[in-house]
Amino acid sequence: MNNLYKTKQVMVIALVLIVIGTVFLTIKAKNQKPIVIENKEVDTTIPLVNKEPISMCYYRADKTDRGFYDKAWIKLNILDEKITGEFQHLPAESDSKVGTFEGTVGPVDKMSMSRKANVWWDSLAEGMNVKEELIIEFGEGSATVGFGEMIDRGDGVYVYKDKNKLTYIKQMSQMDCEYLDEKVFVEKYIRDNIKSIATNKPVLGGTWYTINVTVNPGTKTGEVSYEDGHIQSKANFIYTYEPSTQKITFSKFDLKK
Repeated sequence: MNNLYKTKQVMVIALVLIVIGTVFLTIKAKNQKPIVIENKEVDTTIPLVNKEPISMCYYRADKTDRGFYDKAWIKLNILDEKITGEFQHLPAESDSKVGTFEGTVGPVDKMSMSRKANVWWDSLAEGMNVKEELIIEFGEGSATVGFGEMIDRGDGVYVYKDKNKLTYIKQMSQMDCEYLDEKVFVEKYIRDNIKSIATNKPVLGGTWYTINVTVNPGTKTGEVSYEDGHIQSKANFIYTYEPSTQKITFSKFDLKK
């Protein structure tokens, strides 16, 4: 009988200990903060998408019957539906019109595979700066710009009188933007510095000034026509160009006879 009584006591004590332990563990679990495993390799401050503008460039140069060049070039920087850039229209024998622009661009037209941009162009022509409406159509390979009769909308900004009666300039061909930057820079450098670049001397007290200049960034060659008011000269040249310093060196400047 004593053994049976002792066994029951042991079982009761064990049961009490189990209950107390369970209660203690439950209370501890409620008070304990959950363990959070951090992934320190993930930087949540970095945006998932870091978009950069897409740049597209186009250029055209056509030689006229009189030996001059009709030129036009455009640079487009596109980010989503926003567009900025620069357009220079440089006819051979009439006033040039140049300037930067900004505006919006539409989606790709699935029929023509081109896009249309509606922009405001801060144009400079004949010494006058005007803000005006401009429509640009572009795609893979070519781009063009529409000109038409303009009217003042009442605040000094000019808009098309009738968008259905626009005349589009001859297509400009797509060109690598770095090539275009080099071409524009080198051609301007020669126009501004022909007096020191030319290897022959002007006559009768004249001063050299550039008539035409064309540059091929792919071959680092070009041709320039210049005169002093009395005689005209032409030359072929070879150059090197360092974009970081914008340094130009002419290794060859041969007069054409």
